Amino acid sequence: MITNKEIIIKRIQNYLYSFYAKDIKTARENEIYDCLCRYLMEIVGKKWVDTKKIKEGYEVYILSFEYLPGRFLGNVIYKLDLESEIRSALDEMGFSYENILKHDPEPDLGIADMGIGSSYLINELSNKKIKATAYALRYESGNFKQVIKDGMQRAETSSWLKNGSNWEHRKSFTNEIEIYGKKHKTITYDMPVISDDASFINTLRLFKSEPSKSISLSKFSKGDIIDAYDDYINNSAITEFLYVDDSSYEGKILRLKQEYFFSASAMRDFIRRYILYYKDIKNINKQTNVIINDIHPTLALIEFIRILKSDHNFSTKLAIQYTRDIFYHLVFSITDDSLERYPVDEIRKMNPDILTTITDVQNELIAEENFNPFIKDGFVIFRNINIALSKDYFFLSKSLSDNRKSNRSYSHVNLGTDRLMYAKSANSNLTEYLKNYDIDITKTDDFNKFKLLVKDKDFLDGLEKIKFKNKKSFVESLSDKEKNINPYSIFDMQLSIMHESKRQILNAMAIAYEFYFLRDNRNAYAIPKTYIFSGKANEGYFMAKETIKFIIALKNLLESDKVIREKLKIVYVENLSVGDLRKLYPACDVYSNLTYPLYDNQNFDILNSIFNMSNIMSTRGGIVDNIEKDNEFYLLDDSYKTYEKRRVNKSYKLEDVINHNKIVKYTIENLLKESRENFPYDFKSLYEEIILYNDSFEIFLDLENLINIRKKISNDYLNREIWTQKQIENILWANEFNLNYIKKDMSFDKKL
Repeated sequence: MITNKEIIIKRIQNYLYSFYAKDIKTARENEIYDCLCRYLMEIVGKKWVDTKKIKEGYEVYILSFEYLPGRFLGNVIYKLDLESEIRSALDEMGFSYENILKHDPEPDLGIADMGIGSSYLINELSNKKIKATAYALRYESGNFKQVIKDGMQRAETSSWLKNGSNWEHRKSFTNEIEIYGKKHKTITYDMPVISDDASFINTLRLFKSEPSKSISLSKFSKGDIIDAYDDYINNSAITEFLYVDDSSYEGKILRLKQEYFFSASAMRDFIRRYILYYKDIKNINKQTNVIINDIHPTLALIEFIRILKSDHNFSTKLAIQYTRDIFYHLVFSITDDSLERYPVDEIRKMNPDILTTITDVQNELIAEENFNPFIKDGFVIFRNINIALSKDYFFLSKSLSDNRKSNRSYSHVNLGTDRLMYAKSANSNLTEYLKNYDIDITKTDDFNKFKLLVKDKDFLDGLEKIKFKNKKSFVESLSDKEKNINPYSIFDMQLSIMHESKRQILNAMAIAYEFYFLRDNRNAYAIPKTYIFSGKANEGYFMAKETIKFIIALKNLLESDKVIREKLKIVYVENLSVGDLRKLYPACDVYSNLTYPLYDNQNFDILNSIFNMSNIMSTRGGIVDNIEKDNEFYLLDDSYKTYEKRRVNKSYKLEDVINHNKIVKYTIENLLKESRENFPYDFKSLYEEIILYNDSFEIFLDLENLINIRKKISNDYLNREIWTQKQIENILWANEFNLNYIKKDMSFDKKL
């Protein structure tokens, strides 16, 4: 579609006439924003229609509780390559390009690795010109808004949809789903997923729950207001928040409602669409694949079988066969608290037909060798459903898949990351610099050129200058109270959600040791460091919230010393968003992945940091050993198997570490006796909780190792050649993580 400055201005003016009865001279910023979005959606919509018309007889569907698409406006402009024209048009109209972008809300549809991974998957399928639909819930308020106040996390509500969204359109069809005896109406909204070259557009389809009945007028008239709105409240609650606090019975039931509403909505839409396009349901196992991301959409497999049986006269045996042909499972969360199991009676009350289907499928499979029952000890176990009914069960970490003993073989995939979102468009300084060497960070073949530059001192010098420029830019984006950060310091980041398995406590303990060492050795030499944290804590998760308190108090302790605060800083980025990540990654010197190896499945922060020319410090779990190619990570000593052996043999004795490791003892004693004025936190509460469970994530065991590794990092940081060469070796390693490299694992990739 041909466009230029004049056309853009004309189309915006036409939309202003249509929707606001205004001309450009009297229009407000938000109105210009709205009309610009409408114009861009006009361009996108035409290509979207063209993509929908393609019928190659093969489609992919993704079910995930999380997506992180980022802000649409800047992303759409970048992919359409219209920034210059739009800047020029807005300037002529008297509006700031940057201010208009600020009006675009970021969809609050995810918080962590699952959101990044799910978005990457649908984006890459779009780039490969494979028709795909990603299903999600349309959370009205998304996750809670995190505010750090009075030294702790405060949760506030914040709706990204309060003014609507310019990037979605509501569909006319609906479904009715029965949950706990009430009818829930599925309202569907579509958002575009645009390929990097804007030539192919897939769909992110969001489901909203609405009441099927009107508000009871008779109850309302009698003053029974709560009863009158009962149906409305019950329905709307399902798609209000991303993750509710499920530490209570009521929270667990709401989570179950969310999961079934999502699964049933997705499967009914999946089958409806297939019959609409391809007519004969008997070929659905040859023309589609469905990817289940993590545990939450598990009931989709059961709902699919139920529909085949009740609506299309399939036998249970045949429905199971079709399910095993179609469905794949991708594991993201592996901690014990992420596994879903519900009482049998609760599933029966939620929807009797689902329990009947679960029982029928179990009876059909019970004779299979080593079958793990779906129902055990009065609970329905979701993991067993996924294992039994998926064609393949994938981890994202080779270490995890290799060390899982089961009746079936597990696999792993080297899932990549959205390089355009988190590197190319986020790091314009690096992108422009690499153009001089004919390198595009999104093109895997271009990476061979890095091999020729690993010894090029001019090239390495340029990379160092870009990193410094990005760090200064990040500092300028912070609030005034944080702007006194030294851009020459090492920017060491840990950006994951707050969880004991992520071991932010270990990171904070190592920083505390540095502080006390420098305080007791005033003349000691130290490379300045800025430690950057982020991450939300689930409202019902005591240790995660205590970890935030500990970090904020430690930040206060560092700032209380006039000398040390010039050497050590802590920055806490609250309410982390995709927009924040796009500023953080380019400024990162070292990304610290301290996740406990037995629970480390994937950390997209590692890949995103690497593609922004950062070094990595990590445990030996996760994706570190996914490929045979060597990397140049700074690694903690113990292997995955060493951690596993200690856990199996229960050989770790915390008391021995506390009593005999001088660094551990020194750090703990100092924290316990620190004044509340400088360190406004009772470390004893956190310490006693760790002792209670024998330091189950081995924080104290790894403390000295982490401190020693950071000494080496500091030394290497001073040697530009060593530092940047490591970055290049790592980027060559990370290039292997791409959808191109999983053809042998996933049959849906056969069309590539």
